[in-house]
Amino acid sequence: MRSLPFSIENLNGGFMKVEGILRVESENLVFEYKKKDAVVEAYESDLMSETIPLSELDMLEFKKGWFSGKLILHGKRASSFGDLPGKELTERVLKVKRKHRNVAANISSNLNLKLSEQKLNELED
Repeated sequence: MRSLPFSIENLNGGFMKVEGILRVESENLVFEYKKKDAVVEAYESDLMSETIPLSELDMLEFKKGWFSGKLILHGKRASSFGDLPGKELTERVLKVKRKHRNVAANISSNLNLKLSEQKLNELED
């Protein structure tokens, strides 16, 4: 599966944003990202990384817009996303450019299928 470039916007009252790449590695989501100043882009943090197990996710949702798309990750707990920045407690909204919408839609559908299989397996046990 291809890597997905994303951004998380309107952090810290609109003064900060996150730009990064999402990769799917076996049963984990791996985020590599930098925090940036959203106003004049004078500040940029070092590269950070966060690994989130698929078992921490409840579902993924992809919403297509005119010029971009949004991949919305819904976590099971407030601690599901670790140190990954975001406005909501149990969800992260990743903004995706138009040219990467197909990759985001594929990631969403494939991971939702995996999550459904995991839930079925838990019910059988």
